Amino acid sequence: MAHFLVACDKCKGSLSAFEMCNLAESVLSERFPTSGVTKVPLTDGGEGFCEILTRSAQGVLDSIEVLDSVGSKKKAQYGICDVEKLSPKVIKFLNLPSSGNLGIVEMAQAAGLADLPESNRNPWETSTFGVGQILKKVAECGVDVILLGIGGSSTNDIGIGALNALGLSLKSRDNNEISFPIPSAWKNVAGIFIDGLASLPPIRIACDVDNQLLGHQGATAQYGPQKGLHDREIEQFEEQIKEILNIIESHRIDVFELSKVKGSGAAGGIGFGLSIFYEVSLVHGFDLISSWFEIDQKIEEADYVITGEGRFDQTSLSGKGPYEIIRLSNLKETPSLVMAGSVDSKTAREISGNFTGCDLIPFGRSDWSLDENLSRANQNFTETLERYGFPNLNL
Repeated sequence: MAHFLVACDKCKGSLSAFEMCNLAESVLSERFPTSGVTKVPLTDGGEGFCEILTRSAQGVLDSIEVLDSVGSKKKAQYGICDVEKLSPKVIKFLNLPSSGNLGIVEMAQAAGLADLPESNRNPWETSTFGVGQILKKVAECGVDVILLGIGGSSTNDIGIGALNALGLSLKSRDNNEISFPIPSAWKNVAGIFIDGLASLPPIRIACDVDNQLLGHQGATAQYGPQKGLHDREIEQFEEQIKEILNIIESHRIDVFELSKVKGSGAAGGIGFGLSIFYEVSLVHGFDLISSWFEIDQKIEEADYVITGEGRFDQTSLSGKGPYEIIRLSNLKETPSLVMAGSVDSKTAREISGNFTGCDLIPFGRSDWSLDENLSRANQNFTETLERYGFPNLNL
């Protein structure tokens, strides 16, 4: 009897990580009825982070009404987990107390890029205010540590919006308070006041990005354009950030040094902003998921590994979950399959040349539009896996 490990990430805009794993399980159970299937939905800290981790730890999911990145009301989910139900490996990895509660927060619940249509994507006009609202609510639940996933963000406000929701006050030159301080309003900021900041427990941020906050490899230059920032505005936006940092410097003298820390440029700098006033540490996202789900052991026990995501390309090779899954599978000489909506040909050649027993199969159709592929992803994924021959599977 063969045993399959199915560890899929989401296919953005169509299939969640749960859905991809469930579809694969359904096909495998039909084709190999005597085989076993273990499912691990993956998350990069973006959509699904809160639900996936909270459910797996038998925690409690709840929601709060917040403002999204453009100031509209929405429901945002958060999770509370009993630390004693986590494995010793996770407790050690996150440096948690041996008992108490862990709050799980997903930035994308309040400031997700996928929530905004293309026409609304503009970092000048988006804020992390809602993220701060969730953090404040979770802290009020009495958690001992907060785990924050910051993937898939629509913002580049260095966490100023979140800090504002937590009680940081921004005043204009005529001493009026600036509410919902989007970056386009920063030019009016004359002073920042921190007396009203709420208390937060230590924060662990799941992050696979090591960019600094400023410069050519920083948050604005590297990630601003994919969030709707025009190339010609990058320098102007960065100068605006520096002006805000000059004001913050009166409260935190080493703020510019802090901006050079690896990872300070992740998700528009929200971790950096929070670290100015709170205890914040970064943890590698896939290492977190690997320890949370004991992925090493599950690959060891599997005869075949299936992973997947929306698009497998050069960015996948920089530590994303599906790539790490096949990398570990290759080390253990376990055959693997990547099911992706689309597969970059250069990346496919690299994988084929370096990984034995690994196949990359696109389930999207090149003769269909993106919208049609997204709407029929369920069918395409299922039919593609049904046709796959599993050449390296020994039954």
